[in-house]
Amino acid sequence: MQHLSIKITIYILLNFLLVIFSTQGVLAKKWLSIDTESVISCPVKTANNAAVNFDDPQCETLNFYEVNPQNKHLWIKANLQLEQQYLDLKQANAFFLFAKASSEVYFNGIKIGQNGTPHNIPEQEFVGKMDAKFYLPKQLLKLGNNEVVINLSSHHGYLTLSSPMHFAGIGEYASSTRFFHQNMLLSVLILGILLVGVVYLVALGLQSTEIKITFFMVFFVLVQLYLELSRGLFNYDYPFQDLRLLLVVTCALGFGACLMWFFLIKLRIKQPIYYLVLSTATTLVIVCLLPWYDIKTVVAVLAPATIITALLGWHCFKLQKKELIPYFIIFLLFDAIALLTLPTFHNIVFYSIITTLMIALFIKQAQELVAYKVALNSERDEVAKLKFRLAQKQQRQSPPKLTLNSAGKTEHVATEQIIFCKAAGDYVEIHLTENKQRLYSGSLKGLAEELPNTFMKVHRSYIVNLDYIDALHSACNKAAHNNPQQVHLLVQQHQIPVSRRLLPQVREIIRSS
Repeated sequence: MQHLSIKITIYILLNFLLVIFSTQGVLAKKWLSIDTESVISCPVKTANNAAVNFDDPQCETLNFYEVNPQNKHLWIKANLQLEQQYLDLKQANAFFLFAKASSEVYFNGIKIGQNGTPHNIPEQEFVGKMDAKFYLPKQLLKLGNNEVVINLSSHHGYLTLSSPMHFAGIGEYASSTRFFHQNMLLSVLILGILLVGVVYLVALGLQSTEIKITFFMVFFVLVQLYLELSRGLFNYDYPFQDLRLLLVVTCALGFGACLMWFFLIKLRIKQPIYYLVLSTATTLVIVCLLPWYDIKTVVAVLAPATIITALLGWHCFKLQKKELIPYFIIFLLFDAIALLTLPTFHNIVFYSIITTLMIALFIKQAQELVAYKVALNSERDEVAKLKFRLAQKQQRQSPPKLTLNSAGKTEHVATEQIIFCKAAGDYVEIHLTENKQRLYSGSLKGLAEELPNTFMKVHRSYIVNLDYIDALHSACNKAAHNNPQQVHLLVQQHQIPVSRRLLPQVREIIRSS
């Protein structure tokens, strides 16, 4: 059981990675990109939108992903190579441009559409969508080189991104959000797993601090994953991309801080708030210095995870806390995979690893909760035994008495003389030693509250004095097949039925007597 969480973690992670890498190449089959290596970019200095001369000395040849229209107005020119195999496809085509910009697109000299209104003057730019598509007539496509010219401006963003250009190319005419659906099934699977995690935590009742922190961790991951999926769910104006990225990084920072707080509590670190503040501040500084938001998101989690790994290693090997070794191995795997995939890290890998980590934590918490409940039940049993022994001693030294009122007469009966009590309508029959009986005018529940701990309710109609239990005898009862167990009392061999629900407790009491 100790290494179950590690085995399940590795198994789930391998399956996630298998699905991820099996989906690679899907984009290349369905979409044809422009030549990203030799894009000519020319700035626009005038207030009009006239096409520029791409031989102008101010123009430069860039990689497509280095083109930066933020707070600028640009014209860019690129080439797109088409083979006969693509031209033979019987499909409607579209040109797709995914960029933080308003745009206007020309294909082989013909304008095929615009997304917003690009302009040199910010006030005259009409904001476009982040992910745009333009219908591309079949007759515009030609074998070999095709020229693509794009007019771009982006004056309404909140952030300056290091790479505002994401994709330019052609494919089958469809919603632009379809581009982001290639890993949607796996993303929905991850979302489902996390939602199950939330249900699991709510079922636990959010009682302990660790469970509450885990709930917030899952909450941050859920919000972050939804923000990532949102680009494949609806098309939004390009300024929202900046807000979306800020929220994604904020959620990652929240998750990292909760992860750090979780283990500071678990490791019983003195003054954990100072460690939490120091860790969060350090992570925030590193995140702010990094240029790419994908890397910011990863480091927001990786930085506190690395600190946690170091703390777990110290406690495992220096302080000899062997029970923390599974956690140490899990975080060592997490750090290693995150570092190895950092240069090519993308959303689905990140969430696969995070979800695997959360599953491992769920399993470990479940194991610890089971162990805690077993220990708690054992302690309760010991306390019950102690109370019973003390009640026995008190009953023998100074037997408490039960006051009975019958026919205007008050009688005091020592509880040590009571063998058992049986519900009989509005009364309770009290069976005493020497074959005596008395009536108690009240309910069995009310009588149970007056009797000491040496009495136990073993059935809905019976209370037994535990001092008189002789043995537990199993016998087939044709009238009650579902409850064949019966308790034999020492005096006069009375047979008292035992509720199946209370049978384990009765057995334990007999065993400890």
